[in-house]
Amino acid sequence: MSAIKIRFLGQLEGSLSAQSIAATLDAQQVDEAEDADLVVMKPADLEELLEDAAATAAFHVTRDQESLPATMVDHLLAGENPVKVWREYRGLSQRALAARIGLNFSYLSQIETGTRKGTTATLKKLAEALGVDLDDLS
Repeated sequence: MSAIKIRFLGQLEGSLSAQSIAATLDAQQVDEAEDADLVVMKPADLEELLEDAAATAAFHVTRDQESLPATMVDHLLAGENPVKVWREYRGLSQRALAARIGLNFSYLSQIETGTRKGTTATLKKLAEALGVDLDDLS
């Protein structure tokens, strides 16, 4: 019967604990995880590995998305109207944005100040003109 091939990762790698575990199991330590029958690590190392994998996955999902300056995010988090924040970020005046979607600029002003909500159709047009998702305006 051949010995179990074991690979230790993280804090256990090369430690006396790893040597003791391998001896107790009569296991052969291998250098590559792919060659191992069993991979052993501490829970904290596993948590760190999972966090790294989640961060990498999040990066790959969002890497093609537009990044925003912190000041813009601060304005949104402070509760400022997202239509106004995005309009200003895109460098448009109220008149220019309203003209772009065929809207009266005073109606746009009322949406930005919160005195009117705007219909879903209007918000969709605004989102398209600003190059954002409808969710970004709510």
